[in-house]
Amino acid sequence: MGAKRPEEGTLIIVIVASLLVCALVLACLLVTALAGGWVRHSVVVDAPVADVWAYGSDSTLASEWSVFFDHITPDATPGRPMDGTVGAFRRCYRDPAEQGPTWDETTEAIEPLRQRRIRTFNLVGFTLGPIGRAQEYDVFQDYEAIDATHTRLTFSSCLRRRPGLANLLAWPLVKAVYVVFAQPAGQEVFVVNLENIKAAVEARHAGRPYVRPHPWAAQLPCEATPIRWWLANRLARLTSRQPGSVSPSGERIHATA
Repeated sequence: MGAKRPEEGTLIIVIVASLLVCALVLACLLVTALAGGWVRHSVVVDAPVADVWAYGSDSTLASEWSVFFDHITPDATPGRPMDGTVGAFRRCYRDPAEQGPTWDETTEAIEPLRQRRIRTFNLVGFTLGPIGRAQEYDVFQDYEAIDATHTRLTFSSCLRRRPGLANLLAWPLVKAVYVVFAQPAGQEVFVVNLENIKAAVEARHAGRPYVRPHPWAAQLPCEATPIRWWLANRLARLTSRQPGSVSPSGERIHATA
């Protein structure tokens, strides 16, 4: 038998590459169809709903409770909607020097003392690059007055598809990346952020000093060693009878689905 002609080798490469692309597309479509894509967690705060609502309405207090963003700066431009109101704009900064990752948020709807809906967009500086930047989220803060002195606070979020044909075509890949990486990372952050908020509001309500349970982290495990973190997260879920994951500080947590 003679040696293969160069054209035959090129054809084989093209066929194999095409099959791999098709397999990737089918896998992304399967993830898109089957995955719910919601992140959700709740805590019960020992304080009236008005106190919890007031705390959640002040973006400048994020430095007290967020383990991911160092601070959130609301838009104070004269004539623009005030922080905590419909239409308000704010930018979230990952590090104190405002040189690292950022994203923007606008408040889209409010039911006073019940719910705030926020759009998260314009993700800049994240490791996922253009795929990360293509992601937008709907974030919900739900406030439920259990009784006069107890409030259930729930954070939930889901991926939001941007308009346009290009975004429609990219949607399976964007959602697949979100489900595999961003969704479990977001769940971990929701859990510890809500524990910090609970501690802060209860301390204010009781008139005692706030002792923060979870500090801000310059680099979370999902950022420092994403592959090892992802494998540990999956293993923790597979070996647990309850939904849960490993928190940024390393302890076992159980999340509300």
